[in-house]
Amino acid sequence: MYSVGSTVWGRKWPNRHDQVLANASHIYVISLPRRVDRRRDIETLFSTLGLHWDYEDAVDADDEVVSNIYRQVQMERSIKRNFSHNWASRSDAVPSDPGYRPSSATPLTCATEDNIIPVYNSSIPTYMVLKPAKIACWHSHLSVLRKIANAPNALDSVSVILEDDVDMEHDIEERLYSMWPALPPLWDMIFLGHCWSDESLYPPLPLPFSKPSPLHPSSTPKCTHAYAVTKAGARRLLLHLRHPPFAYSRALDQAYSWLIQSGRLTAFSVVPSIVIQRKVGQSDVWNDGGNSTGSRWRDTLAHGVLGPN
Repeated sequence: MYSVGSTVWGRKWPNRHDQVLANASHIYVISLPRRVDRRRDIETLFSTLGLHWDYEDAVDADDEVVSNIYRQVQMERSIKRNFSHNWASRSDAVPSDPGYRPSSATPLTCATEDNIIPVYNSSIPTYMVLKPAKIACWHSHLSVLRKIANAPNALDSVSVILEDDVDMEHDIEERLYSMWPALPPLWDMIFLGHCWSDESLYPPLPLPFSKPSPLHPSSTPKCTHAYAVTKAGARRLLLHLRHPPFAYSRALDQAYSWLIQSGRLTAFSVVPSIVIQRKVGQSDVWNDGGNSTGSRWRDTLAHGVLGPN
């Protein structure tokens, strides 16, 4: 570990008992207060690594604010609107079928691309159904991004956003320090963990002396359990995530992935992941009344702090 109060790349690092991850100035953990099981594990994780963090209380899927947002999305989709914004040339917020108007009884679907809205039918996969839990997840992450965007820090300051079901490589701090010189001066996001995509599609960023780094330009990263964001990136994300045709239109990771694919965000992914979802206990997003531990995607670490899933 780096010594107390040491200077790395011109930046002075805090005392070990108040340490955050590498170049980050803050760690936020999004967590439902009722998930004491997950908070117990997170506290074990950070205590082991000697890291400082703050909880951001997530909202439940049955919270009134989520119900209000869901009804707002229903209303937006039931009215043909023309939004003046440089998204798509097509009329935004109009479903693929021009005659389609969702009723309050029809489940909402996740939009794709700039705002193509599939018509709901019984064969649509679960990940394409816009359930309240997805809206709750979006809203919870948005709350953290607002804090980062409004903090009195420099635009290039970095914060880490984690969900409460993660594990990390035991040497994550050293790994981050070693890869940081590969980053360009301006970037928005780094996915410390990801799923459902090949994030090695693009060549890795080079380190000094042409050594390859584990950082690749992001391809189509999914999952929002672990990412770093600059203050400038948080502000850019807020512009898109609050834009009426796009806001709450799909799962948050689908939104991030499309913003990256369409060139609106500059993002990089660490390959292999250095933070993973543990898939332990009931999922709050994927649960359909049963005891689901989440999607089928499973990832592993070389030397995780909390051990095997």
